Amino acid sequence: MLNRYSPVKTGQMSKAEKIILILLLLVTLGTRLYYLYTSPVLKLSHDEIGYHEMTLRFLDQGFLGYYSSEPSAYVTPGFPLFLAAVYFFAGLLHLEPLITVRLVQVIISTGSVFLVYLIARKGGGPAAGFLAAALAAVYPPSLMANNRILTEVLYVFVLLGYIYSVIVAFERHGFRWHALSGAALATAVLVRPAAAPFLAVPYIIHFILRRDPRILAGLLVAVSAFCLVMTPWWVRNYLVFDKFIMFATQSGDPILRGTDPYDRYDRIGPSIVENVPPSEKTKVAFQRIKEGLKTDPWLWIKWFTVGKLSFLWLRPWGVYTAWAKGLHFWVFVVMGWLGAFFNLFDSRMRWPALFVVFSTLIQLAFIPIERYMYPLTPIMAIMAAVLLVKIVRKALDTAWLNR
Repeated sequence: MLNRYSPVKTGQMSKAEKIILILLLLVTLGTRLYYLYTSPVLKLSHDEIGYHEMTLRFLDQGFLGYYSSEPSAYVTPGFPLFLAAVYFFAGLLHLEPLITVRLVQVIISTGSVFLVYLIARKGGGPAAGFLAAALAAVYPPSLMANNRILTEVLYVFVLLGYIYSVIVAFERHGFRWHALSGAALATAVLVRPAAAPFLAVPYIIHFILRRDPRILAGLLVAVSAFCLVMTPWWVRNYLVFDKFIMFATQSGDPILRGTDPYDRYDRIGPSIVENVPPSEKTKVAFQRIKEGLKTDPWLWIKWFTVGKLSFLWLRPWGVYTAWAKGLHFWVFVVMGWLGAFFNLFDSRMRWPALFVVFSTLIQLAFIPIERYMYPLTPIMAIMAAVLLVKIVRKALDTAWLNR
């Protein structure tokens, strides 16, 4: 007997599918605009002040320096350059720059919902695409993020573009998609370096599983495109600092702050970060970890496993009502992680699932802030949606076969 529900068709979109998708994106855009104009104006704080002042300094004096009156490579340049472009055009149009940035981020985050749809559609067809897009659209932190002058909105969009291009590259083995994935990853790294370790990982995994030499050729193309996009930043750093700086110099601070068990913000007891030179922070962090494992191994093992995981995942980024926290926990954490596990066995969804796992493991080395997990929540929407659609499809298959 023929199985009516198992095939997942991910070819050309039908007219009805396009209409539904357009309506979903319009509702997403409208909701984000409504939230932007009805929510209180947030004052700039911490990183936001740094990025804002860095951008103004770049436009006025022509150099990039984060919380610095001279050039630095403390952060990668992607987000400040994005802000500079928006500020520049806002000035030409006589618009308030911060409001303009927030409007542009509303558009970008709507684009991210579209990419969520495309990726989920690869794993579970239109049904999974619509469900994942709807989840990403209503996720409360995704509304709040547009109001912040932070890297998250831009990073999520480029990251999802990278993931989609990798999936298509392994489907079609076209060098242009491998080149696009390498360029997209480099762009994401220029916004936030966290994604840098993943350039070769999907290629290594696919080569181990398939032993296809075309995968190595694709890796070469992706690496070349990655290096091409990164080269201006590398050249700038060498010319300014007379040394090679691959990404940024800020990693020592979040590593050191992550070595204070259950005190993320360094508020209990003597400060572990004050009076530590930036160049020494990584060294001091490893010394603290080594000493901690000697003096109280159980505390430090718990902190670097379940302790940090609880800080990273159990709460959404921001302060929300009980229903929003429940949505985050049951859909984006419980169903998301279940989906990630089961999608490891789906050739199309394997890399997004592994990306969540690897990103979380890498983050365990740093300060555990829920904001750092926010870029993974659209992928969790995909994981949850694809899993739910597969469960429903399996149930319908069983019911059909038992008729």
